[in-house]
Amino acid sequence: MVLSTEDYVTPISLAATTAAFFDGQIDLDPASSEHANKVVQAERFFDWKQNGLTQSWKAKNLYLYPPKDVLLKDEQPKNTKLFQKVTMFKKSSQRVWLELAYHKWLRKEFDQGIIFLTSSEVALIVTQKLDFDFPLCVMKERPKLLRDREDLKPLKKAKVYGFILYLPSIDNIEQSVLKFMQFYSNLGRIYY
Repeated sequence: MVLSTEDYVTPISLAATTAAFFDGQIDLDPASSEHANKVVQAERFFDWKQNGLTQSWKAKNLYLYPPKDVLLKDEQPKNTKLFQKVTMFKKSSQRVWLELAYHKWLRKEFDQGIIFLTSSEVALIVTQKLDFDFPLCVMKERPKLLRDREDLKPLKKAKVYGFILYLPSIDNIEQSVLKFMQFYSNLGRIYY
């Protein structure tokens, strides 16, 4: 999987909130880069060369900001059934990463995860079609994205909205969701 366009890095405020939410440490960021990890500061991360779509995500917690590209059918993981489509077709990268994150969470590869999406279609329409009933924070301001390069130069005007999905810890769902609401309500409105 080679990125065809310049990608972006998580807003600093979101990375800080997520680290605090996970008690000071993000264990894994499966779709990152060396530059992005300067902001996220995950203990482990996979860049595009390591292709997190093909890696194990064994971790206590996970932060994921999927790339904005489109994935061709041969770049997508095989045998996923969340979207219930037998034939593979070109899909939004954010859609594919969300699908894989959900499957890996169900298989308990990680305990809990925060997924940051900038695709309105994936965050609002695709999740509804799938009955993807997890807490969602709709950010009150457009996210302050950074360019994925050494200087982490801010993107002047982001034309996207920000959505934060939470895959809660199964051990104590009610308490995990309440904690999510407390931490992320400063960034936007929570729907559950």
